[in-house]
Amino acid sequence: MAKISKAARIEAGNLMEEAAEVFDSCVQCGMCKARCGVFRVLREEQYSPRGHGDLLSAKVQDKIIFECNMCRACSVSCPLNIWVCDGVLKCRQAMVLMGKGLKGNEEMVANIRKTGSPFGKGKIDRDKLYCC
Repeated sequence: MAKISKAARIEAGNLMEEAAEVFDSCVQCGMCKARCGVFRVLREEQYSPRGHGDLLSAKVQDKIIFECNMCRACSVSCPLNIWVCDGVLKCRQAMVLMGKGLKGNEEMVANIRKTGSPFGKGKIDRDKLYCC
């Protein structure tokens, strides 16, 4: 793993504090869970928007925070208009800065830098796509 710079650690800490501000304003009413597609499939509190705030304090969010599909359905149903996805995004940014991003995302970025395609394939000759 690459060494994390002091500036990156500070920035990650700032992002986590900003995320905590978002999650701390939650009153744990659970209205978000009914709209969350990820929670409706997985049925575990840690995957719900309400559960993300608990994960932040438990510091075990490494993979779970990336499960959110950022649809913002939780924010639409929140009676306090808390934009949970903003907190999730800040957590993700902090984790990437700390070298804890998802392997698939790292591969995708490397492929884009190398070939210009997220799939690792070179440019497609559009003339060859059509038969006529």
